[in-house]
Order: sequence, then C-alpha cells, then structure tokens
Amino acid sequence: SAPMLQNVTQDKSQRVVETLLGAATPFELMAGKVLGSTGVSLTSSALYVIAGVVAVNALGIAGMLPLSLILWFYVYLLCDVIILASFAAALGACCSTQQDAQNLAIVLLLPVLLPMFMMTNVLRQPHSMVAMVLSLCPPFTPILMLLRQSLSGGVPVWQPWAGLIGVLAFAAVTVWAASRIFRVAILMQGKPPRLSQMMAWALKG
Repeated sequence: SAPMLQNVTQDKSQRVVETLLGAATPFELMAGKVLGSTGVSLTSSALYVIAGVVAVNALGIAGMLPLSLILWFYVYLLCDVIILASFAAALGACCSTQQDAQNLAIVLLLPVLLPMFMMTNVLRQPHSMVAMVLSLCPPFTPILMLLRQSLSGGVPVWQPWAGLIGVLAFAAVTVWAASRIFRVAILMQGKPPRLSQMMAWALKG
C-alpha cells in the first residue's frame, strides 16, 4: 500500500487522472488502484510464505510451522491492504505535489507503526486485558491478533472472529469515507486541505 500515496499524487500532478476520469468514475478509479495494491500484496506475500515453508522443511522443523494461521494471515492481509490502500488513495488525492505527499506519509504509516510499538507488551502478557482490547481494535487487529494467535496457548476461539468482524466493518467505513474524499479532492489543486476539511468531505461527500 505504501506506493499508493505517491502514485496517486503523481497521477494528479501530471493531470493523468483528468483523462482517466473521462472513462471511469472516481470510485472505479480508486477501486482499480486498491485492487492493484491487493494483487501486489498477495503476490509478494505468497513468495514469502512459500519460501518460509520450503525453509522450515529443509531445516526439519516443519512441525513448528503453524499452518492453521496462514489462512488467518491472508484474511488479515486482505483487510489491512484494502484499509491502507484506500486511506493512501484519499490522502494522495488531497496532495498536489510529491512534497505534500511526503509530509502526509507519516499519517499513512501510523496504523502500522502504532501496533509495532505495542508488540513488546503484547508478547510479555498476551492474555492480559490490555492485549485483548488492543487486538480487538480494528486498526491494530491484523498485526496484534495474529501475533497473539501465534503464541503458546493461542487465544479463545471467539476473539479472532470478533476481531475479523470489527476489521471488516472498519474496512467498509474506510473505503466509503476514502471514496468520498477521493471524489472531491482528486481534481482540486493548491494547498492540501486540513484534516477538518477531509472529515467534512467524508461525511458530506
């Protein structure tokens, strides 16, 4: 999802989107970009998973590989990529220059960086109330819930499903809000809008 912010900004600054919007709606344009990011993520992750499986088999420790978690990994991956790519497309549509996009890059990285900072505490006490609540917060669920599932003892059966429902709902809201921001901002030029303006576009369209 990371290149999406720069790519959308580049298309906008070079006025490529004005041509593309002659053949597709803003939502279709954004959806195509999100699907492209999803395809890239699935391809690259498949290479890592296959290499990991081959490596553990070669080392004779295949029994330590939690194969049951691979399906959960891909479910979380798809949800997370859709959330981040939609968010990146909306932010990119609000930028007119690559410098503007670089300034907003940290905003896009926060949903990934914050759970990374929490991983140490979750590893120390994976079954604590704090770890459970954090892993059920939709932006953090794909990383923290999968981490807790991979640890000794796992998690109660209901928690991954509750987390997945939350992530799916959050992804739906994110795509809806991002598409409304994208539609308004993609043809605008000049200074990037304030966060309050972006929120207004998301709510009012």
